[in-house]
Amino acid sequence: MKQYKRNIPMIAITSLPLTAVSEGFQYVYQDWEFAKWIAIAVSIDTFLGVWKHLIHKDASSESFFSRFTKKIVIYIFLMILSNFASHATVEGSTVGPMQWIGTYICVFMMVREVFSIIENIQAIYPIFPKNFVKRMKDFNDKGDYIGGGPINFSEKDAPDDAS
Repeated sequence: MKQYKRNIPMIAITSLPLTAVSEGFQYVYQDWEFAKWIAIAVSIDTFLGVWKHLIHKDASSESFFSRFTKKIVIYIFLMILSNFASHATVEGSTVGPMQWIGTYICVFMMVREVFSIIENIQAIYPIFPKNFVKRMKDFNDKGDYIGGGPINFSEKDAPDDAS
């Protein structure tokens, strides 16, 4: 019984900070379902990106680690920002337009990963229709549309010289 009494203060000492951290973490991020999906997308994109660079013999570990680390850090901050936008309250209630912004941030990350996965697949094994790939290339790295005309996804609207 004496041994049990000595352990109670140690349990209290360790559980109090852990409780504070776990309760406080809800203000950092809450949507763990999305976190799982974006982690899967990033993993697939990373695997295909490494495969693509190994096939094209231009792989660089220095470039990989710096770009991968930067991507992960940016995505973590975007996820925290989306949590803030979706769950911040004013006078006890969440703000509707802010929830929309939080959702938009999450959708942006998923779309970016899907586009990157498609580009990597196309570089490894060209399987997608030429007009689809052409439309993806009509956007620059900043996300601006540079194609010049309206966006049409039908086969007859694609130029013949699409690569």
